[in-house]
Amino acid sequence: NLVEQLLFLARGINGKTQLTIKEFSLNDMIDEVFEESKMIDKSHKYSYINSENIYVYGDMGLLKQTARILVENAVKYTGDNESIILRTGVNEKGDVYFSVQDNGIGIYENDVPHIFERFFRADTARVRKNGGTGLGLSIAKWIVDSHNGYFSVLSRKGIGTRITVFLPQK
Repeated sequence: NLVEQLLFLARGINGKTQLTIKEFSLNDMIDEVFEESKMIDKSHKYSYINSENIYVYGDMGLLKQTARILVENAVKYTGDNESIILRTGVNEKGDVYFSVQDNGIGIYENDVPHIFERFFRADTARVRKNGGTGLGLSIAKWIVDSHNGYFSVLSRKGIGTRITVFLPQK
């Protein structure tokens, strides 16, 4: 898994990964991630707050991979029977978004700027349910950057984290 993720990043950085840009329903994509997550993970409570039908131009496969990475991180740091919320919408600037929110352990404010760095661990002492390579959020950042999008991260230690991906309409 580590080698595959490193190769994915290397190909992306070197311009070897071709994006297949098409118009698609962001709501449908997040609904698929929501349904898959509920099917795979019975130990958390999932909900999806759906907005009006939003269409976006992008590589649906890669953006779906980003959503899955965010959900996987939420699962790792959220206790059993706790909530993970997926959401879609449009902000006041007209940028469409999807977000993943948990009520897990949260991230220290000083660590938030570093979470997209390769191999960064916010707190190596904390207990994690599942291992990881430390590359998931780096991959997600490359994908979002390739779509001219951006992230917003809101996290409070002991309260939870919401990571939002904003994408331009065109």
